[in-house]
Amino acid sequence: MDIGLRHLRCFLTLAEEEHFTWAADRLGISQPTLTRHIQRLEGVVGRALVDRSTRHPRLTAEGQRLRADLQVLLPQLETALQPTEPQPQVPPLRLGYAWGFPLQRGRKALATLEKRHLVLVRTVRRDDRTAGLREGSVDAALLWGTVRDPRLVTTEVLREPRIAAVARSSTLAVRQRVTWRDLGRRCLVVNTVSGTLSPQDWPSDATPEIGAEASNVEEYLHAIAARRGVGVLPVSVAAQHPDPDILYLPLTGAPPAVLTYAHPRTNPHPYAATLGQALRQTDAHAPKARGGKGGFGTSEGGKHGAYAVPNRPL
Repeated sequence: MDIGLRHLRCFLTLAEEEHFTWAADRLGISQPTLTRHIQRLEGVVGRALVDRSTRHPRLTAEGQRLRADLQVLLPQLETALQPTEPQPQVPPLRLGYAWGFPLQRGRKALATLEKRHLVLVRTVRRDDRTAGLREGSVDAALLWGTVRDPRLVTTEVLREPRIAAVARSSTLAVRQRVTWRDLGRRCLVVNTVSGTLSPQDWPSDATPEIGAEASNVEEYLHAIAARRGVGVLPVSVAAQHPDPDILYLPLTGAPPAVLTYAHPRTNPHPYAATLGQALRQTDAHAPKARGGKGGFGTSEGGKHGAYAVPNRPL
């Protein structure tokens, strides 16, 4: 004999009302139907649950035990059987970058967000100063340099040294290292779209002239290789762009490169702030890269990265 939730609800309602007519009215069924439900439940239990010898039905000892159990179990069972509403799906977080992506720290933070919060992160390259934030094509961005925009929430993620990029045919290529002032006496390649340096960042008595302008890192490196000028990059960015015609030289006296994480202040992605926390908390240590001419290693973990002196050209 099958018993459903309706039989259990009828029993609990009758136990509360202690009257068949009142209980039936409350349940919205007829009194005979209520009586049949109680009788069916008693048939399954094998004992009387209601004493009908009085005007107002009373629960038997077995009925009291069943009521105590059902008062706890029935609400839980009803909740468990209710169809769950579909949870709103969190859209992927689009993370923009322009001048270079911090591989070790960035990838570890993205993996942490995806594993802990099940949020997909899509990296998107956008060659503009805010890597697509201002135009709304990304939800957050990793930007080299300090960003001052009241519409954005910004956080400094890391600082690392800069390295000089010179053509292998340049007269600087014979040097073991160069200084900030050395570069000030040369023509400079400037990224006018997403770069962070300009001639004004050098001392007034050692200010470079602009030899070429570029709008992305590829154009920037091509101009350096063609001896249009020298360049300066964060060491982790340079590590991602080996070039047979470019030599990377240790650079002393240069201000550190600052990596900033930014997202909109209004209507941010639900996990934009969480990704920022993951980026700051990630203790990433990039292994030293070893290779041919111009190879070096980087460290994204602390305030001062470490890199090996590039191999000398033959």
